[in-house]
Amino acid sequence: MTPEEKYDLFDRYCTQQLTINDQKRLDRLVKEDTAFAKEFRLYQDLHLHIEVSSTSEKEQKALENNLKHIGDNFFSKRKEEVKQSHKDITKQPKVIRIPRWTYAIAASVAIIIGVYFLTPSDPVYKDFVDIPELSLTERSGGEVYIKKAEEAFNERKYDVAADNLFALLQKDINNSEYQFYYGISLLELNRYPEAKSVFQKLYQGDSLFKYKALWFEALAELKQKKYSRCRILLKKLPKTAEDYQNAQKLLDKL
Repeated sequence: MTPEEKYDLFDRYCTQQLTINDQKRLDRLVKEDTAFAKEFRLYQDLHLHIEVSSTSEKEQKALENNLKHIGDNFFSKRKEEVKQSHKDITKQPKVIRIPRWTYAIAASVAIIIGVYFLTPSDPVYKDFVDIPELSLTERSGGEVYIKKAEEAFNERKYDVAADNLFALLQKDINNSEYQFYYGISLLELNRYPEAKSVFQKLYQGDSLFKYKALWFEALAELKQKKYSRCRILLKKLPKTAEDYQNAQKLLDKL
């Protein structure tokens, strides 16, 4: 079986176009030839990935055409190079058969390149989060905790920051600034339920952190890859919110 026949057989299997005899032939080859079976599984995996990743019939067709074009160009050029080299050496050129594995490598690379450029990646938390610096106003009785909270938070030592912000909240439970930075610390520590509770409480209030809290609650859902819930929260941000434009960019990617 030539490489062209083999990949044609694979393709017709994936597109459900095999005859009964071809199916029997394929089953026999998979059972008897370990290398053939591995190539067949690879082709199935790549084909499935393309099917899932392509967002439209048009993109799928474009990818197939691109791969065919890449394959045709690659093998045409390779054959010409081989023929030319043998013309230089002998007076009677010989047809050199290209090893089977070169087809597998070329097809795999072409498919992977096509999938990479046509498949949009999901947005990630680190690309959208912008953590503000913590700078608290000192209040009597809390100077030690304030200093420790500021230093730890700004040095990204969120476990220490959370402990000290929690201590400050015990003295001033309704302080929205403490609550907001405490929520961020919890989020960075992946303590999602606690962070969510803090952000929701702030959003339900009327402090300056109302919509910042909503934005960070949405980012918390993004970090957990809960895209549907993230979209719902983002749509609640009004146009006057500081993070409205960032929210629109994120919505476009979801």
